[in-house]
Amino acid sequence: MTAALVLDAGALIAIERRATRIQALLMQARARRVSLVVPTPVVAQVVRSGGRQANLRRFLADSTLRFAALDLAAALEVGSLLAGSGNPDVVDGFVAVCARRLGGCPVVTSDPDDIGTVDSALPLIVV
Repeated sequence: MTAALVLDAGALIAIERRATRIQALLMQARARRVSLVVPTPVVAQVVRSGGRQANLRRFLADSTLRFAALDLAAALEVGSLLAGSGNPDVVDGFVAVCARRLGGCPVVTSDPDDIGTVDSALPLIVV
């Protein structure tokens, strides 16, 4: 496993659902001191009613998580990346930018086609 993993919306949904694969991956990552990075636009894409997403809210409150915010420099990078990808989704683009900025670390996703269209070179972990 690498030094960091970037979690996309599918990963957060799997966390909320307590999916076996994501639970095992998180345990392994924590045991190996792998950083878990959550792009803040992914949080906005997934979070809805607090009472109905207790598992997700608990996970997001974990002080060991790293959050990546979409600032102007990242927004410009996302726009350039999406221009040549055929994928117009800003959140997917920012997930890819985050992974690129971390040296091309793996993206944890439930939909590899989304991230793959933005950057086919990124390693993906499908949950």
